[in-house]
Amino acid sequence: MDNQKETKNKYFISIWIVFFILLIAYSFYLFIKSPDLLLNPKPITDEIVSYTAFRIILGLYFFIAVFNIKKIKNNNLWLWLIIAVGLVSRIILIPSQPVLEDDYYRYLWDGAVTAHGYNPYVYSPEAVMDITNGDVPEELQKLAIESGDVIKNINHPHIRTIYPMLSQIVFAAAYFISPWEYWAWKVLLLLFDLALLLILFKTLSELKLPLLFIAFYWLNPIVIHEFYNAAHMDLLALLFISLSLYLSIKNKTLFAIITLAFAVGFKLWPVVFLPLLLRNLWHDKKQLLKYAGAFAGLVFVLFIPVLLSNLDESLGFIRYAGKWVNNAAVYEIFTWLMQQAVSLLGMSANSLPYINRWGILIIYLIIYIILLRKAPKDNLQFFYKGMLIVAVLYLISPTQFPWYYTWMLPLLTIRPKVSLLIYPLLLPLYQLNYLTDYIIYIEHLPILILFLLELKGVIWKEHFNYLQNGNSNKIIAA
Repeated sequence: MDNQKETKNKYFISIWIVFFILLIAYSFYLFIKSPDLLLNPKPITDEIVSYTAFRIILGLYFFIAVFNIKKIKNNNLWLWLIIAVGLVSRIILIPSQPVLEDDYYRYLWDGAVTAHGYNPYVYSPEAVMDITNGDVPEELQKLAIESGDVIKNINHPHIRTIYPMLSQIVFAAAYFISPWEYWAWKVLLLLFDLALLLILFKTLSELKLPLLFIAFYWLNPIVIHEFYNAAHMDLLALLFISLSLYLSIKNKTLFAIITLAFAVGFKLWPVVFLPLLLRNLWHDKKQLLKYAGAFAGLVFVLFIPVLLSNLDESLGFIRYAGKWVNNAAVYEIFTWLMQQAVSLLGMSANSLPYINRWGILIIYLIIYIILLRKAPKDNLQFFYKGMLIVAVLYLISPTQFPWYYTWMLPLLTIRPKVSLLIYPLLLPLYQLNYLTDYIIYIEHLPILILFLLELKGVIWKEHFNYLQNGNSNKIIAA
């Protein structure tokens, strides 16, 4: 019996070792191969399929490894291995060129505009490139020429930027480090990431949870790829969200509210955490108004540069809220259902976009109210509700970019769900969406079904069990 158990443990240890090797190998692969996988010109399908297949295999090994995390020894050696492998994988990717991505061009351009003292919400890249446009300052037009291909490669150049002011400050910092270089931007991401790692460790320790759970975030292939190769900026908000939640469980509510406002200063979506932070104050109207007012006031100040620009459909915030749809399986199904309903009722199809948008928002608000109808009874339930709030937001959103999945991961580190940790296996299929419209359903619907079954306790009931006896490095089987 003991020999059989030892053999099984050796098997799962070997899975972890293979995953470590694969993760580092993947970083080297992208470092070498990335020049052949750029968005412009787009590589041939065979190259994209090979690259996607590598990511799927990596995602499979990640899932098998973390699903069986209780099989590895809970000691400092494994913890340091996890940290080291994640760090090495990140550093290797810093000089790699972003694969099949172009969002970072907007970051580089916005950073240059902000660094030169201009409001980045006033002029679209297209307006700046129009040399006949006399309204654009001459310095910005010279900056566009200096940027070379950066401004020419910005997607949706007719739209003014969508990134809030605190993001613009970090973009500008990257410009000051080295103008027009994506590696400078990635170095700043790494600094934010290391700070986030520290906060997650402190949170796990505070809650007496296994420190090895850090692997759910730190070794997640989606995190490593989307931040350190693709160079997406969502990491900036994750740091301040995690800090806000940590401050909240330390009963530092005012600081938690201020920190959450800073998170909104990087991305708008963290506002969904505000009612959760204030849930225990609903009986105290005076305190509730005080904290809500502080949050609203600080957010208002952070968005003054946006409010000073033209608030029309050429502004990214308005365009995104009203029309953006991408890679969204649940939303596409909802849209189809609404289309049938509108057709049966004889309504004008012109109203469909508004019905779809408002309908999905109402569904989310109903789910949100159900989740918060009772205050969290303890800190673990506080994080559990937070995880569900973000998970539902992602699953039913009109836009389900792969990097948006990272929004859940700091919370999944505290309250892991097996179903949601399968995503790194399926999200790489995003790069094959151009082959068929049905890929999005393969990406998301299996996860949604498993997620609902897991919530019902049909599968993986409390797979990740917690000991709250002060031993934060111990994991037990369910």
